[in-house]
Amino acid sequence: METSYSRAGLLQFLDTLGTKGLANANTVQSMKVACGKILVDLSDAEEADVRGIDVGLAVRKFNNKNPGKLSPSSLSEYQRRVTLAIREFDLYQGNPTGYKGIGRGPTAKQEGGEKSAPRKREGTPREAGKAESQPPSHSPPATPTSGLSFAFPLRQDFLAQLVVPRDMKLEEAQRLCAFVRALAVDITTDK
Repeated sequence: METSYSRAGLLQFLDTLGTKGLANANTVQSMKVACGKILVDLSDAEEADVRGIDVGLAVRKFNNKNPGKLSPSSLSEYQRRVTLAIREFDLYQGNPTGYKGIGRGPTAKQEGGEKSAPRKREGTPREAGKAESQPPSHSPPATPTSGLSFAFPLRQDFLAQLVVPRDMKLEEAQRLCAFVRALAVDITTDK
């Protein structure tokens, strides 16, 4: 039997998490809301296999179509929730009978008398390979903990977002400024 990783399958999986008690009901609901908002404009390939979705790009698309609807921190949280939903869905599809649920790691006492730590989940094989297969100009989306995130109201109806390293150097700032200047559609060459 072939395993389906479709968007519809993901949403059905989230319903299963809630009805089977495999995750906190509030956690499931928040993941369903995030997936419902972020995973709307998918290509046919992404619709058929959600593991191939670039969640960071999907969040940016949502924000560009709905400027200012969600704060940068909410967008970051939605990205985290969608990523978690896809990762858990992949784990479940890989081993439905062995799936423990979200936050349901082993709790049996170990020999030292301490409870064992909850199991850590690794990214999907596709997530691990994404960084290697992407061209150098497209680095993986920065996480909120790895940089400083800024929101800049560029226009009344558009909120620009910028994430920079916490220890950004002057040379990096100058390169970033040059890059942003090059994006302008009305750029003229100075002589």
